[in-house]
Amino acid sequence: MKKVLLVSNKVFHYRVSNYNYFAARFREEGWEFCVRANELQKNNPYPLGFDFKEMPFRFADYKKEIERLQPDVVIVFLHLKDRFIWPLLHWLKIKGIPVVYWNKGINLEVRNPGLRNLPFYYVHLLCDGIILYSNHEIRDIRPKNRHKVWVANNTVNFTAFPEIQATREEIKAEFGIPFEKVVLFVGRMRRVKKVEHLIEVFNQIDEPGCGCVIVGDQMDYDLKALIRRDNVRYLGEIFDSDNTQISKLFKMADLFVIPGDVGLGMNQAFYWGLPVVTEDGLQPPEIHYLKNGRSGFIVPENDVAALREKTLLLLKDNVLRGEFSRNAREDILQEASIETMFLGFIECVSTLSQNKPVRCGSVVSSLQPVKPSPKSANLP
Repeated sequence: MKKVLLVSNKVFHYRVSNYNYFAARFREEGWEFCVRANELQKNNPYPLGFDFKEMPFRFADYKKEIERLQPDVVIVFLHLKDRFIWPLLHWLKIKGIPVVYWNKGINLEVRNPGLRNLPFYYVHLLCDGIILYSNHEIRDIRPKNRHKVWVANNTVNFTAFPEIQATREEIKAEFGIPFEKVVLFVGRMRRVKKVEHLIEVFNQIDEPGCGCVIVGDQMDYDLKALIRRDNVRYLGEIFDSDNTQISKLFKMADLFVIPGDVGLGMNQAFYWGLPVVTEDGLQPPEIHYLKNGRSGFIVPENDVAALREKTLLLLKDNVLRGEFSRNAREDILQEASIETMFLGFIECVSTLSQNKPVRCGSVVSSLQPVKPSPKSANLP
């Protein structure tokens, strides 16, 4: 059996569910899927269905572990600020072990990064394969490295979501939600998500029966200080092993609003048929699942008035919201299933394992050109 090793930074709970699916599918294809990371989310509710070990980032330890495992391919899912990535990548090249960089391509949270992109370009050159979150990031890969690209549309594992039998009214009673129409926000409240814009919207809204429910790690926000009206409820973090509680909240809601970085929360919202309203700006690859005017709205960046207008429009217009809801679910199931994501990975590692580079001393030696994934064949 062949072996693929994923070297990762912190493994969040939603990735555990993805990796459980990957491990099962890799086994079906004759591969063992192993993960080594510096941290596993402490309140992760999922049992681990794959070979996992938590290891602090020390190059000597990872070198020893890779020599023990003898993987056919290594995938790195690391930030460039994780300094041990640099000796690791160069050592893998010297050893002739195919190495894949999985990420967004470049840092999409920085405007006009200029020289800051150069380290990313060097990593692209160094690696034998590049797995991107969507085909829209191929433009960020220099043309000479695009033959190394595979696309694995970033998503969450919908197959792990339960069927919720409770009615919306029963769910509202369970969570103490008094609103007739509910706007939902779910996510870790990093500054790029701009939760303060959503709270500002509801500090201004005086629409009877409309309210906002916020779920997730508030991080360094003081939400109590920001919320000035009783039409906003913060429920904290919600995790459970079968996704029942968080799925109930998505079923209960009418609309999903994250003003900034939509992230994978939007995938989950679309799965449950929730239209999405967000702002233009430094958005992640997942933004491309949102079709403006079909499954939600993208308003001008930092335009809280426009955010309020579109939010109210979809709350009030039941027919339009119903149309957007159907479109959202249809689109996400077609474009972002976990199987589609897995296929990007298996195509990449299968190709690289069949074309291992000759072991040599040059740290930038590369494979023969790789046949592009079908999803990345029509490049700009």
